[in-house]
Amino acid sequence: MDREDPDLVVLAGDLGNPSRLFEQCLVPFLQLSCPVAVLPGNHDVWTSLGETSIGLYGEILPAITRSMGFHWLDEAPLVLPGGVGVCGNIAWYDYSAREPSYGQSDDDIAKTKPRFAMDAVRVDWEYNDLEFAARCRERLVAHLAALEANPAVDRVLVATHVPAFESQMDRHPEDAQWSMGNPYFGHLTLGEEIRRHAKVRYVVSGHTHVGLNGVVDRVGMSPIGTAVIPSDYGRPRWMELEL
Repeated sequence: MDREDPDLVVLAGDLGNPSRLFEQCLVPFLQLSCPVAVLPGNHDVWTSLGETSIGLYGEILPAITRSMGFHWLDEAPLVLPGGVGVCGNIAWYDYSAREPSYGQSDDDIAKTKPRFAMDAVRVDWEYNDLEFAARCRERLVAHLAALEANPAVDRVLVATHVPAFESQMDRHPEDAQWSMGNPYFGHLTLGEEIRRHAKVRYVVSGHTHVGLNGVVDRVGMSPIGTAVIPSDYGRPRWMELEL
């Protein structure tokens, strides 16, 4: 990464759990000569060794990130030289990526979650998925609005852990096991909010382990490129993006 002389490196979640492993994962990136921005993923907020999910998300992981001189992107956007704004969010899933043909209600999805997502037993905060997703959406929309209003910014990159667009979803409607897990792999409601912001040029996400590239066309505005980083367990991947 450093040999590519980047302006910024973004680490978009699922770095390590418990927090000591999150910190260990960040250590190699200290050798980079550019700024580093960090987002949490769902695995990073799994309760472990007495650490609560809300404590990890709200206090422990941000503190570790800042102590290493990195930027906690979930809390505030960045403006880079050359007019590029960067914002990001864990973007928790809100069931909007459910398989349309399956007719699942929100209650159905919440009840079956333990069968398809370990978050059901490893995340212990007081919010349900829809409540926490709404909080994430509200925060990211506020960051986007600030970048839209900033005259020093003319292009925006959005990084999310959970994908936000249909072009980032790998669907297999013929596979019931796969399709029943889709509600926990996207936040398409957030994508609808993102697409309203004219300066956004690219959205990069993680979470699903399936690498995908796409384009979101918009009327009267520049299209949005989308990507999912194909990292998997023991097989980290990264992409280079030029705006």
